[in-house]
Amino acid sequence: MGTKKTFITVIIDAYGRKQFLKGAIVSALNQSLSKSKYEIIVIKNFKDRNLDSFIKKNHIKSVFSTKVKVGAFIMDALKTSKGNVISFLDDDDRFTKDKLTHVYNDFENDSRLLFYHNNYKVINETGNTINNMNDKNRYKNLKKKVFIHKLFNNSSICVRRNLLTSNLWTLRALNLSIDTLSLVLAIKNKGGIKIDDAELTFYRIHGSNSNINLIGKNALLTEFIEKKILLYKKYLEDSELFYELSIGTDFEKYFRRFSIESKFKYNIYSSINNPKMKSSVTLSDYGFLLSPPDSQSIILVLWSLFPRAIKKMLVNRLMRSRRMQVSSMQKV
Repeated sequence: MGTKKTFITVIIDAYGRKQFLKGAIVSALNQSLSKSKYEIIVIKNFKDRNLDSFIKKNHIKSVFSTKVKVGAFIMDALKTSKGNVISFLDDDDRFTKDKLTHVYNDFENDSRLLFYHNNYKVINETGNTINNMNDKNRYKNLKKKVFIHKLFNNSSICVRRNLLTSNLWTLRALNLSIDTLSLVLAIKNKGGIKIDDAELTFYRIHGSNSNINLIGKNALLTEFIEKKILLYKKYLEDSELFYELSIGTDFEKYFRRFSIESKFKYNIYSSINNPKMKSSVTLSDYGFLLSPPDSQSIILVLWSLFPRAIKKMLVNRLMRSRRMQVSSMQKV
């Protein structure tokens, strides 16, 4: 056991979205773990009279931040936190009542534990469970190749505070993926990693998960492509950071693949909007991605080589498919 008692800080982040925030806060308040063992911080980039009153009434710390990058946004919450374990919760997700009890026990009993990730249940916009997207055995026999892709979802991860505070430069540079950054830092520091099969988080899928409108007649292809370009630009910058951090670890080649895949996706979408754009994908990238080839690699390579008109057609089909998928989930 560590010499310092485990105390948890739950950081609930909300950026421009308030629809589900109260539900997230309530789930953090209604934990089976004693309130003396954890604190809650809500960090958001907006003010709302009703929400702010609710937060104050429940003696929750409130932080206002206008930082755009997720890493810098989270840093503003860390500055006021007291816990030596940080548990993240996105504004549109929820904890089960025993989430923090699991987290407390695991970190209290293993001083080497740096990164914790629990299983989750997928819910729709109204909070109903989407049964065909849930799997109690989601993490059974998890292989390195899919490790970094499977362990997503900020609301399912907890980390030792010093893993982040001792690597603040990485947080400042981070655009989006606090979940993947936490994992790669734990790998780099050779700390304990626990993947918990317990379904302790409700992960919500809805029309604005990625700030890309997929619902209704206003879901325009041009907007979809433009926002995908911005999204993959951020993913590319993050994935290059992850690869840099992973060099010398057992996961180096997998993070390199992750970086190259992000580069392909960014170039594919960018080339649709700008036909004169010169691709940053190299022959070495093609070679690495196809050594050995898998179905995803082959699709990315072929897609990158298609003429602009075919790329646009395929993206349109993808958007329509995603729109139908999200719409059907909300009817569950």
